[in-house]
Amino acid sequence: MASSARRTTFTMRGSPANDRTGSRRRAFTLIELVVVMVLLGIAAALVAPHMASFFRGRVLNSEARRLLALTFYGQSRAVAEGVPVLLWINSAQSSYGLVTQSATSEPDDKASTFTVDSTLTLETTAPNPAPISEAQDEALGVPNNLPCIRFLPSGFFDPSSVAKIVLRQGAEGALELVPTANRLGYEILPATPN
Repeated sequence: MASSARRTTFTMRGSPANDRTGSRRRAFTLIELVVVMVLLGIAAALVAPHMASFFRGRVLNSEARRLLALTFYGQSRAVAEGVPVLLWINSAQSSYGLVTQSATSEPDDKASTFTVDSTLTLETTAPNPAPISEAQDEALGVPNNLPCIRFLPSGFFDPSSVAKIVLRQGAEGALELVPTANRLGYEILPATPN
């Protein structure tokens, strides 16, 4: 009589001793981690001076772009509201802003003021000679007779507006905001030496 025996096979996992050595092979040792951290520290020390100048240049570029965006906004606002809009520049306080030019004493609820980063300076150049309109209303509504760009309701800017705005970051670099060749707006260029 043939007996039918059931065969059961068991597979055994590795013993606990084998599991521990397997995990050691897959993990990093403390010495390896310390060596990697030292290498990362050395790399950071070598790269840091170059990154600092990169970020300083980013501040200058960012501020110039914000000023350019404000010229576009001022020009659009002058056309949309039908009143002259002034982008004034206060070099002494390193600030600039946007306000409508109005003969009335009503405050401009959309007026904005910006202060540049402490590492930057603002300089303006007036047109030579500054033209004066028949109505002589260029300074009307200008905060503290500051130099400004005057955007007219026609979409153009007044010829009596500043010729250029220079943003400097120490001796490292400078950018200037100047009228475009077609005199319809402004653009950012590298500053020319005086």
